[in-house]
Amino acid sequence: MNAESWSAVDARTILDVLISAHESGPDEPALIYEDGVVVSRRDLFERVERFAGYLACKVEPGDRVAIMLPNRTEYMIAWFAAAACRATLVSINPAAKVHDAGHLVRDSDAKLAIIGEDGRSLFETIRSSCPSLKDVVVVEGSEPDGLDSVGSPGFSLVASAADAQRADITNIYYTSGTTGLPKGCMVDHEYWLRFVDLFQRRYGMGPEDRFLCCLQFFYNDPPWQLLLSLHAGSPLVVMRTFSVRRYWDVVREHRVTIVFGIAATAYFLLGGEPSKDDRNTKVRLGVQVGIVANTHQQLVERWGFPWVEGYGLTETGLIVSMPLDRAEEMVGSGSIGMPCGEVELRIVDHDDNDVAEGSIGQIIVRSPGMMRGYLNRPDETEATMRGGWLHTGDLGCIDDNGFVYFKGRQKDIIRRSGENVAAAEIEEVITVHPGVLEAAIVPVADDARGEEIKAVIVPTDGTESEGDLFKEIVELCLQQLAKYKVPRYFEIRREPFERTPSMRVKKDDLRNVLSEPPEMWDRESSMGW
Repeated sequence: MNAESWSAVDARTILDVLISAHESGPDEPALIYEDGVVVSRRDLFERVERFAGYLACKVEPGDRVAIMLPNRTEYMIAWFAAAACRATLVSINPAAKVHDAGHLVRDSDAKLAIIGEDGRSLFETIRSSCPSLKDVVVVEGSEPDGLDSVGSPGFSLVASAADAQRADITNIYYTSGTTGLPKGCMVDHEYWLRFVDLFQRRYGMGPEDRFLCCLQFFYNDPPWQLLLSLHAGSPLVVMRTFSVRRYWDVVREHRVTIVFGIAATAYFLLGGEPSKDDRNTKVRLGVQVGIVANTHQQLVERWGFPWVEGYGLTETGLIVSMPLDRAEEMVGSGSIGMPCGEVELRIVDHDDNDVAEGSIGQIIVRSPGMMRGYLNRPDETEATMRGGWLHTGDLGCIDDNGFVYFKGRQKDIIRRSGENVAAAEIEEVITVHPGVLEAAIVPVADDARGEEIKAVIVPTDGTESEGDLFKEIVELCLQQLAKYKVPRYFEIRREPFERTPSMRVKKDDLRNVLSEPPEMWDRESSMGW
């Protein structure tokens, strides 16, 4: 590790960050919720100690603790408490049902589960099929007191922090691959501290700042947001759920200075009703994972602060982001930024050979603080980490100035007449058209060509002639893309796309489905080619 590494963070574990924040200002707020609940650093620290005392009698180092909670402080209490016992927290989406929740509990061999009252019946159903599960703790009552009934006094968090190891697995996040059931991605203390260090070095954050968390706690973003806020000496402002209607009111009321979003959050915000108060905020920076190039300038102009791109996977943490001093010149460029400190990034072909500058290939990375592997899946871990490089499964390219561009997922590829076509490349071109609000490119089975290309379009308000819109999109594609990449089939969708929990467009229901005329428009029959 070179001399510049970790220049912003000297903590050894996430527990050190919590302890330091408590010692420096116990009465300062750690969490401020949109509905008025405020949790001080002392409140957080003491409840972590109490619940860790309970867990210490239930779990051993390395044991897994499943958690399925909405945005309540008890989630973060459980996270730190599990780390204090050198146990591992396994996050479950509160919307999970019998099949998906059962798989996560069984696959992780969770010994204990922490759930909300809404999860009682679900866990009663799956418990008999989860032989490792010994205890279920139900969070109930007022916040942040929902775990107090099982808390045990007398536990020393400071002493426990001294025993915790930087390489302890703190969390398992289940990620879906191209095939099979979700697999558990294991991350450690260094993974989380790396987030804090890279953010501080690239953007800086201090006691005068307030970071907004608008995502659900079961994602891997809220924990690092809280850790960063504790390190910076500022509170994390939390929305119970993301809402366009409430978003800017929360920002203004709680004097938020930094906002963060993933995938479609910025898209949804742009769709909200413009207001004379749009620029009446204290926000100085917006960090967004996935900015649509042709809406980037709209974000900046409407709210009056820079929006910068960030990129990473659950497996990698933050690996690419836009330097703030380059943000203005790169607005609308489509670039996701430059590799973060100590990140080695390559663009390679199917044989892991570097491609030519500007060419599209798979993004592979080598960096401190990445995942420790997939739980109980050594073969998949080896395949992802072959040659010592983490293979992201994402396509990208790098220009001659070192800026990285995301070009879609490898699995989001259409093979038309022997040619590989990246869906993201076509989507990027189509969304430039002023009549297109959003587009999804999917394959359609075809006897002659193997697969054909279909564009599902969500039009902007006021679009009347669908046929004219489709013809204009075809002409736009012909100007920007090789002919074999131009979609053959087009379809209008009048409602927003369904989305995954991480707000990516759900394409499964759009694939290999042809609507009956007149909804479906065929370029070959309508334009003669």
